[in-house]
Amino acid sequence: MLPIINWFKKPVCDSVTLYWELLKVMVPIMILVRLGVEFGMIEVIAQIFTPFMDLVGLPPEAGIIWTTAMLVNIYAAMVALVTLLPEAPMTIAQVTVLGTMILIAHSLPIEQRIVQKAGPSFTATTALRVAGAMALGAILNVFYSSFNMLSEPAHIDWLPATEANATWQEWAIDSAISLFTIFWIILALVIVLKAFEDLKINDLISKVLSPLLSLLGISNHAIPVTLIGVVLGLGYGGALILREAKEGNMSKQDIFLSLSFMCLFHSALEDTLLIFALGADLSGILIARFLFAFIVVFLLSQLVKRLPQPLFDKILFSKG
Repeated sequence: MLPIINWFKKPVCDSVTLYWELLKVMVPIMILVRLGVEFGMIEVIAQIFTPFMDLVGLPPEAGIIWTTAMLVNIYAAMVALVTLLPEAPMTIAQVTVLGTMILIAHSLPIEQRIVQKAGPSFTATTALRVAGAMALGAILNVFYSSFNMLSEPAHIDWLPATEANATWQEWAIDSAISLFTIFWIILALVIVLKAFEDLKINDLISKVLSPLLSLLGISNHAIPVTLIGVVLGLGYGGALILREAKEGNMSKQDIFLSLSFMCLFHSALEDTLLIFALGADLSGILIARFLFAFIVVFLLSQLVKRLPQPLFDKILFSKG
């Protein structure tokens, strides 16, 4: 009995710590979004996003959720989605498109600084993530629409259904329930990730992906750190590449291609499971995202091979 308790102790402690830090971000965002709904500001702000969201088949309000993800993090976008869903109902296909875009482009101020410190251009890699998210969102929208897939209304079954015209008291109660439920989602996620680690599933994923990454022109030396970023997140992978770059163990081309792949496809377990919990379909948030990242970075690798070194350094690798 004691070994089981000890095994659960760390995930529980980690979840409580993470949840407390997230509450500091999530609660203010929930209140701000609610104020925006109450005073009609959401409609005004949404008009700015209308042309961009039309390209990917999403309601204008989805632009606010995606922007929240890009500037803050996925958890902040999650609470924005929960707050705005009554105002802007979406289908499962639309939640999948939005979730895929969030997975590609989120936490940009922090993550892109990590990328920049390792060498690649901040502007080039940020543009890659934002444009890549829009491009894949548009592709998925066309695909799902053409085949009439996932057209059912999206429901987040583990959250209370708040009416669009709910009073402040009703909203506050539902929000408290939502925040309480999110803790258990985080705890379950942390436990699953620890189980994956103990069962060596991370190693299995790495073995499967390793041959594919070699096709992208990423050298054998760079593949292990790339896989760490793919499985655990851009922060981990970027930090390791930064160390390798300082020690001169990786070429500039390796660093750029590795981080480009991580920019488009990272944290394949944690972030994907989180968006999956919001009702998105794995066909978009996992399969299509991986295939898209693979194709884009393959094309980038062909470009990098042909670029003269001075031009490569100027437009794609601004060390600093």
